[in-house]
Amino acid sequence: MTSLLTNNAAMTALTTLKSINSQLDMTSNRVSTGQRVSAASDNAAYWSIATTVRTDNASLSAVKDSLGLGSSSVDTAYNGLNSIIADLQNIRGKLQSAMTPGVDRAKVQTEISAIQSKMKATADSSNASGQNWLSVDSSPSNSSYQATQKVVAGFSRGSDGNITFSMVNVDVASIKLYDRNAGTTVTKPATAAQVVGSTALTGTAAFSSGTADFSTVDGGGKTKQINFVIDLGAGASAAIQLDKDTLRSTAKNLAAVTTDELLAAINNQIAASGATKLGGKVTAGLDSAGRLTFATVDTGSTVSLKVGNANTTDATKFAAADIGFGTTSNAPVLTAGTAYAALDISTGSKVITVNDGAGVKTVTLNAAAYSAAGSTVSSGAATLSGADAATLINSQLKASGSTAFATFAGGKLSFTSTGAGTGASVTVAGTDVTSFGFTSGQTITGTNTAAGAGTASTTTTGKGILDTTSGTYNASFGGGAYSVATFNISTLVGTNGDTDVSNILNMVDKAIAAMTDAGTKLGANKTQIDGQKTFVDTLMKANDRTIGILVDADVEEESTKLKALQTQQQLAVQALSIANSASQNVLSLFR
Repeated sequence: MTSLLTNNAAMTALTTLKSINSQLDMTSNRVSTGQRVSAASDNAAYWSIATTVRTDNASLSAVKDSLGLGSSSVDTAYNGLNSIIADLQNIRGKLQSAMTPGVDRAKVQTEISAIQSKMKATADSSNASGQNWLSVDSSPSNSSYQATQKVVAGFSRGSDGNITFSMVNVDVASIKLYDRNAGTTVTKPATAAQVVGSTALTGTAAFSSGTADFSTVDGGGKTKQINFVIDLGAGASAAIQLDKDTLRSTAKNLAAVTTDELLAAINNQIAASGATKLGGKVTAGLDSAGRLTFATVDTGSTVSLKVGNANTTDATKFAAADIGFGTTSNAPVLTAGTAYAALDISTGSKVITVNDGAGVKTVTLNAAAYSAAGSTVSSGAATLSGADAATLINSQLKASGSTAFATFAGGKLSFTSTGAGTGASVTVAGTDVTSFGFTSGQTITGTNTAAGAGTASTTTTGKGILDTTSGTYNASFGGGAYSVATFNISTLVGTNGDTDVSNILNMVDKAIAAMTDAGTKLGANKTQIDGQKTFVDTLMKANDRTIGILVDADVEEESTKLKALQTQQQLAVQALSIANSASQNVLSLFR
């Protein structure tokens, strides 16, 4: 149907022409830029990835430059070092000739002095990019000095987008030859106090199967309990108690408590003791042999650590378990010197004081205390038995917060402290102390299962390899100190002079060995830097290929497509022209 109002053919041709023009613009852009993704609107994902990779390549380019500067600095230091090693070998030869009888050592020293000056000049001139690693000034006021120079060797981008840099570390402190500052070097750091179990946890009876059972009752009706005391001195001590009750918070299965769960429980109780006790001051761990270890956080010769086993809290419920320190209690046990005789407390009081290491507690036995005990005692108040006396004493000690408790065995009373520390003592006194079988002031000190002490750091005062004082002249020559850079043999004569020259020769030989080690370190740094340069260069090329795969256009394909679209554009224009001429045909009907 032909319509004067709607030209369907023209509308179709126009739509086709617009589509072809749009494709033609896109293809023309790809041909002209060489990229199929030149803007985020072309492909947001590919554009984002390519932009990130380009950024990484820019960073890698900076890393490559840093490696180049680092390589230059290492080469400069190595060349200077190598030159000075040759000078030292020359000095060594001259010192050997100076050992020959009749040689004029003053003339030899003239040559040596010239070489010493040359070595210093070589070191001073070994500068690269404003850095000198052979002749330094390590004074605290010199902020530009770094004992370890870091060369940026690479970077990586994590999955979270964070960037980390890898470094090549050059130990300048160990290769420096001259230092204007006579600094102090820590040759051995201070150590912590440490105590190590005698056997691995898995080598003890409790953990022989790899885990320990704290849930079941043994043949004697008891479950396992670990009870020991950690003592840092100066009142910083605490008891660590591990059994079926205290392990519930860390152990998933009380019937199979693992060594890791045991370790966590110990550290939890250490932390719970508080800052005034052990919290933040000591940690428990396992060494490479699986032995339980305790170590102080602080270091130095004033730090000490003691570990001692204590009695179980209730001998009727618990049996001591070994965790590498044995099961024998090291808590202080004070036993009466004479047998206990039945006391009469029906008409008066019997008083004894007990010092458990944390303070004096007063125990008063009388008719009121006897009545309060009720059915827990069996003898009469007029003939109080030893076992009942221990029961009455313990009720008062427990109420006062004492860590001591009384026992009766073999006809004698004893006092034991379980939580006062491995060096604690138990002392008894009081008005009626002799009535209990003790003497006034009778005391005993506990022992330690193991003890350890920290050590202080050791330091030396020195400069560089060549200017550190390494010897002293014989007293007949003034007794002054000398180094490789400053020694003078011109006045060294006679037997004492021969000895000094020999000592200087040995010093130079050791300096050559030290510089050889320094050269080895620099060589290793150079190899690492050169290898990293090669890797970075390869990585940058790989990134370029990645970018090309993502965004580059196939020019051959796009140019062929461009030719086809140009042809289609011409055909679309002709189709639109034909469609627009249809209305002219309608006019001919009215002629």
